[in-house]
Amino acid sequence: MPNTGNAFEKLVGVMERLRGPNGCPWDKEQTYKDIAPHTLEEVHEVLDAIDRKDFDGLKEELGDLLLQIIFYAQIAKEDKRFSIDDVIDAISRKLIHRHPHVFGDRKVKGSSEVLQRWEELKLKEGKKSVLGGVPRTLPALLKAYRLGEKASRVGFDWEDAEGILNKVEEEARELHEARKTLDVGRGTSGKRRSASDDRRIEEEYGDLLFTLANLGRFLGIDPESALRKTTERFIERFKFMEDEINKQKKDMQSLSPKQWDELWEKAKSEAQNSKS
Repeated sequence: MPNTGNAFEKLVGVMERLRGPNGCPWDKEQTYKDIAPHTLEEVHEVLDAIDRKDFDGLKEELGDLLLQIIFYAQIAKEDKRFSIDDVIDAISRKLIHRHPHVFGDRKVKGSSEVLQRWEELKLKEGKKSVLGGVPRTLPALLKAYRLGEKASRVGFDWEDAEGILNKVEEEARELHEARKTLDVGRGTSGKRRSASDDRRIEEEYGDLLFTLANLGRFLGIDPESALRKTTERFIERFKFMEDEINKQKKDMQSLSPKQWDELWEKAKSEAQNSKS
């Protein structure tokens, strides 16, 4: 049976050598900022493997992601800031501190109480807000989901899925009313809508998206993952329509709305048949 500690030390040693005097020129030139885009790419590749249920691929992508962590830690060690040992020690201490029901004598009734206690402990550690810790650069849809999740842990939430579905309908009505009430494009007066009109419509649209993102929590759905899968289905179906149009030797821009609808329904049907 492989020894996890030895395997980890081997990987750390590989990175030290790559960055060492006789190492790789490219690896030696990299900075925190240089490898940041690669880290983001590796995270997306992990998510893609999970979506596809490709566990051999997931194993490889997790290794690539782990390498990113080792890379940052090696640069930090060279800068005399911290080492990979400090990283591991910090997360170990944090996990033990935030799980007193496992490593101490605190009793909890279930996972919801665990999350509530987690937020309380973070505030005691010096966090200024329950909403702290959500990265500023997180994709907006995922950020909306995470903010709602954190607020729910201290009781600020809808009671059930029905309540939030009603809120979705309310936000959709408000967006509809904003478009009707405000002068969209050119109205009968011939005036263009103002910047404040645009801002109101954008705010109503944002409110609707935020509510939909949080509906995912009540349905047990990750909105980022759901939208990612939907965009992939859209790409697949649109490519099918392109192939059909090429076969018929037609010009896309000459198709009527009815023809597009027929092609779309055919693409959906083809996708369903391929799954069955």
